[in-house]
Amino acid sequence: MKKIVAFIALVSIGFALVAQDAPKTLKPNYRKIARVMKVADGPYFGDSLVAWMERGDRDLDVDQWRCLYYGTDRYSVADAQRRFKLISSRMGLHSPKLQAVKRELNGLQDAVWSTGNGTKKKPLYVRSREDAEAIAMGYTEVLWFRMRKGKKFSVAPQP
Repeated sequence: MKKIVAFIALVSIGFALVAQDAPKTLKPNYRKIARVMKVADGPYFGDSLVAWMERGDRDLDVDQWRCLYYGTDRYSVADAQRRFKLISSRMGLHSPKLQAVKRELNGLQDAVWSTGNGTKKKPLYVRSREDAEAIAMGYTEVLWFRMRKGKKFSVAPQP
């Protein structure tokens, strides 16, 4: 009897640990993002986020990246990807400028991936089809996306 209780306790603990590791996805709330970006002394104030980002002196968390991506038209995954390729070909992989663009690209991608998992039931939210194609680059399976007021669409793997 003690072995059964111990086994059940171990299985329960295992399920609890696995459940905590699953990343939470949250579709963007555009009204809330617009509202929090206007609070001048808040952690998501738009001008402060842009200044921190451009100085490159602070790592932003995923919620701040979500505000930058969904709350402004200033940053694009596709544009960051183009700049990364251009700078890496001209300046090499160890350039400080390349590292800043890499942080931007990773932050924007994290913001998009925080909205879903790329399946039809939980699509990724993007601002443009071009950003969807940039996110899907390198994947071998079809990814599903949705724009702010649009229907779901898929992007097939690029050879």
